[in-house]
Amino acid sequence: MEQTLASEFNRARVSGRLRKLRKRWTPDGSLSLIAELVTTRPQLGPVRAGVQDQQPMPLRATGEICDIISALEEQHVIVEGSLRRRFYSRDGEPCWGQVELWVDSCRLIKQSADKPVNT
Repeated sequence: MEQTLASEFNRARVSGRLRKLRKRWTPDGSLSLIAELVTTRPQLGPVRAGVQDQQPMPLRATGEICDIISALEEQHVIVEGSLRRRFYSRDGEPCWGQVELWVDSCRLIKQSADKPVNT
């Protein structure tokens, strides 16, 4: 039960523009995808000089969802998935890296003429 609760807390839904898609083949022969989702930075207080309005969120995906994401490159989308932190080894020492969103679903945001998407 604890495992189920933990995975529910790691769920995220983010909207933005897909870019910088890169396809890779995994050792088992399946397709994987790495991309960026450019999204608006959260407003956590007064805006400071030099702060960018947008930020890239790293995305990863494997399996059938890769084809859906590839077809939506440079489009405004909503992605849903699980947050995971990268783990790697540097000089034999374990290190934790950036948080990535492993995508389960991706859908196009329908834009209307009176409400353009700003990301």
